[in-house]
Amino acid sequence: MTKRKLFILAGAAVLLLLLIVARYRKPASAQQDGMVQLTVVPFEIKGGWGYKVMMDNKPYIYQDVIPGVAGNRAFHSKEDAQRVGNLVLEKMMQHKLPAVTLAELTEMQVAGIQ
Repeated sequence: MTKRKLFILAGAAVLLLLLIVARYRKPASAQQDGMVQLTVVPFEIKGGWGYKVMMDNKPYIYQDVIPGVAGNRAFHSKEDAQRVGNLVLEKMMQHKLPAVTLAELTEMQVAGIQ
């Protein structure tokens, strides 16, 4: 076998190897499939507001009452529901229990917790 034929054969083998690697390599977006998308969606209910924490566009937490408060009272405003939902989301992102305490609600000045 001449050097020229050997060089062409080696080049073809390298090209074939590159094509195989490119075919089975996952794109960057597919490599990040382990990451979930979390969002807070406030919603209006009879007598007030609540929020949903969505995980990959599917309901994960449905909160139609103020958490950590006795009774079944809805949030008085959309903004309060959004702020408490954001707190829950932040806790989830920090791998903490997403419970909300009365002290946290008081600090956030959420209406209707007294």
